[in-house]
Amino acid sequence: MPYSDIGTKNMEESKMKKVLAILFAVSLCISSLYTVAFAEEEMSNEMIPVCVSVPEGWDAPCCWAWADDGTNAFEAWPGEQLEPLDDGWYYTYVPRFVQNIIVNASEASVQTEGIAVEAGKAVWITVADDATASVSYEAQSMAEVPEYVEKFTVHAYVPLTWKSVNLWAWSAPDGTNAFAAWPGQAMDEGEDGWFTAKAPTWVNSVIVNGNEGTVQTADISIEGKELWITVYEDLSYELSDTDPNKTAENITVRVQVPSDWSAPCCWAWSAPDGTNVFSSWPGEALTMDGDWYTIEVPGWINSVIINANEGSVQTADLSVEVGKDVWIVVSDAENATVSYEEPAGSKIVAAEKDNTVLIVCVALAVAAAAAVAVVVVVKKKKAK
Repeated sequence: MPYSDIGTKNMEESKMKKVLAILFAVSLCISSLYTVAFAEEEMSNEMIPVCVSVPEGWDAPCCWAWADDGTNAFEAWPGEQLEPLDDGWYYTYVPRFVQNIIVNASEASVQTEGIAVEAGKAVWITVADDATASVSYEAQSMAEVPEYVEKFTVHAYVPLTWKSVNLWAWSAPDGTNAFAAWPGQAMDEGEDGWFTAKAPTWVNSVIVNGNEGTVQTADISIEGKELWITVYEDLSYELSDTDPNKTAENITVRVQVPSDWSAPCCWAWSAPDGTNVFSSWPGEALTMDGDWYTIEVPGWINSVIINANEGSVQTADLSVEVGKDVWIVVSDAENATVSYEEPAGSKIVAAEKDNTVLIVCVALAVAAAAAVAVVVVVKKKKAK
């Protein structure tokens, strides 16, 4: 083989080794990014105990919790009902992102102000008679806090003749019971007449019973996720995986906002139960459609807030009729009109459209560049 050909071959091999080294380095970077992302996701899913002591007369205390960015820990006010410990303290678990807590009780008729807490730390909160609260990150009770168990909510609507309602739950066929003794977990009655209780997600069978367990449904097979059970006088029942009171079709919200309101969003919920459509403030971005910003939301909502500039400007709470498309014209933060048909002669007062920011993954870009380098080397080799 001529010396020049040997030199050319060595150069090509050297280039190929460099390309392979780049590809290997890129693969390591991507792997590292994936590992970090997975670890961060695992950490974000971690649940942190919150222990609370409340004044006498604060019945059925609850915890409402959220992050500084507005992400709520629970779907609806007043939040998660606290479970009792052995010595007068109560506890629950919240996601590790939580930075703010409100303790409330007696159907939210009493509550603290927002309590700032350190994210990711177990916290002990003592509520005084005047509803002020003190915070400690050291145990304030000798009682042992049970380990976190993921749970789901069972809702039951029962005959009016049932004076007490309980939930019995277990895993079939091994027969592991979720509660210590029959008739099981007492269910709490809500303003809408539905009773609720929670059970571990590992159960696959429940019984709804009443009058201290003297009347009951048959065994009900379930999937371990939130459900609604309607029980009739003859003890037959119907199951639903959606709230029967909130099955209305989606509605369209159309909005016009001032010209200095950029990237407008919609926050929507059901009052007075506080069920939010979106998980965190400022809600969902509106999309420009002709002369209106628009969004579809569930038909059961009856309250909205229109906000913009990353939630820094907003309307007051706006009441809307359930199940109806709505047109909202915002003049300023204090003034907005609500209509159920398009206002005659309305003109758009905001024409700014959202600029979509494309986030480019550096690792993928490097990988693409390396792939191009491989192609170039191959082409040069073929051209010889």
